[in-house]
Amino acid sequence: MSEETRLERFWKVVGKIRSSLSNFLFLVILLVISVAIVGSFFGSDLKDPEGKALVINPQGPIVEQIEGGNDPLTFLLQGQPQKQLLVNNLLEVLKKAKTDDRIKFIVLNLDNIYGTGQTVLFDVGQALKELREAGKIIISTGDNYDQSGYYLASFSNEIIINPDGFIFLEGLSRYRTYFKSLLEKLKVSVNLFRVGKYKSAMEPYIRNDMSEEAKEAAKAYLEVIWDSYKEVVAENRDMQPDNLQYIADNSNILIKKEKGNAAAALLKANLVDKVLNRTQTREYLQKKIGKSEDELDFNQISGGEYFQVIASEKEVEKSDNKIAVIVAKGAILDGVQPPGAIGGDSTAKLLRTAYKDENVKAIVLRVDSGGGSAFASEVIREEILAAKTKGIPVIASMSNVAASGGYWISASANEIWASHNTITGSIGIFGFFPTFEKSLEKIGVYSDGISTTKLGGGMDPTRAINPVISDILQSTIEFGYQRFISLVAKERGMELEEVDKIAQGRVWAGSTALELGLVDKLGNLDEAIERAAELAKVDSYKTFFPSEELDWKQRIFKELFSYAMAAIPNFIESKHPLRKQLNLVYELDKFNDPRGIYAVCLNCYPL
Repeated sequence: MSEETRLERFWKVVGKIRSSLSNFLFLVILLVISVAIVGSFFGSDLKDPEGKALVINPQGPIVEQIEGGNDPLTFLLQGQPQKQLLVNNLLEVLKKAKTDDRIKFIVLNLDNIYGTGQTVLFDVGQALKELREAGKIIISTGDNYDQSGYYLASFSNEIIINPDGFIFLEGLSRYRTYFKSLLEKLKVSVNLFRVGKYKSAMEPYIRNDMSEEAKEAAKAYLEVIWDSYKEVVAENRDMQPDNLQYIADNSNILIKKEKGNAAAALLKANLVDKVLNRTQTREYLQKKIGKSEDELDFNQISGGEYFQVIASEKEVEKSDNKIAVIVAKGAILDGVQPPGAIGGDSTAKLLRTAYKDENVKAIVLRVDSGGGSAFASEVIREEILAAKTKGIPVIASMSNVAASGGYWISASANEIWASHNTITGSIGIFGFFPTFEKSLEKIGVYSDGISTTKLGGGMDPTRAINPVISDILQSTIEFGYQRFISLVAKERGMELEEVDKIAQGRVWAGSTALELGLVDKLGNLDEAIERAAELAKVDSYKTFFPSEELDWKQRIFKELFSYAMAAIPNFIESKHPLRKQLNLVYELDKFNDPRGIYAVCLNCYPL
């Protein structure tokens, strides 16, 4: 047999395999679509909430927006994506339960909400407080409580913990990994351009420890937020904030007194009300609430099931007036980005679509971002200005974080609202460009050539940075900073020197930002929406959340990839420090400002 014939047969086999795979993929897609269609026609009956306990059992962090970027690299770095609970849906459930006579008990299981931001916790906590004030009985059960879970549990009438459980009150801290010595050993040249005494985002690449300025700035806002945490929890548990501080600082002593029995120490410290294992907890809840039909558990309805019930009972708002709530969550990047990131083009398009809709009377920009691309931030801000020009009021409502670029996109709103726990400010800009000429020289690799201008080949990472380009970048950064503080001064009605004094890249808690004049009001999203309607002079309105629509191919891929990811084990532990470093490198790699200039607060995550 000739080589040509063998080759032809080989490619025929390849073609058949490819055809078979294509047919298989088509069948899978068809099956997914069929299941979705059948499910829409033959959905299960809604559960009757009468006499049942409403169970809130999040399987991941409570967030402002569910991330929608199902790309494989993100999955490989982060493992199986955490399930996320949309805070607006949770608040809707809790708000309805407050006035629903069918619901008398709320059972919280908060073992899995690590990563929930402090502002979101505060909003959910206030909803739980209103439930208790309305006479509802809230019971928290858990094997272990992290700081976020215990914050919400503290609003309960009773807190139950497993005999082998623990409550980890670690306070708030800011620790980073520093690479200066490593980079020196690798002969990497770090070219950093920045303005702002407190703009410490890139410190890990030029230092081996945290600067005193960074410590001062971090201490200022961390103490405000931690004091808020202690005050809320202490009030809920009928103790003093100092008691909570003592427990956190001396947990080892308290546990030793109980001969290592952590649950007993927690009970004695009044952090919990009962110590019960899972079987005892189930029997206790059966006795208090009633048994389920199969008598295997207590009588209950899940938050998801209850959400479907209230959705079916909801009256349709007949008003044509609309308040558009545009969620800007994640890093600010250039171009079009999926939910979970803020695209300069895609978020600008959402704003543009909103203000061009004649029924939209006001816009609320819900910001949860530590910043990113300065260019993309300005693209978004320009659309806010365009909306205001058309007479549409814009409220910026800050969530957990609205710092650096997050503040930039908020600055031109008619009013800025924040939570007292919001992390904001970080008004400053930096540029970062590493070069590897010394590393390459170490292994015998060199770069050489000629150029017709002094720019000499531009920004080539294999060569030392061109001093002309270095001057250009530093001048651009300084110009950007002056532009940033001038923008803030103009929009906030402040003197330039006054803004410069509180800028310098420094981060502030929301309550401090109010005192400094960086925000107008403290309040949650609902209050910001009400204020937007007030500015628009409308009494009746419906709220809607515009979002980027996926085309049919993207939707199918998203569903298929979600199924695939659900079948693969979570091989990287979510809290592992190595994973945090990998994520940081990946996030930095995604930054795509066309000029390489960023307004970002890398110190703002996580708390």
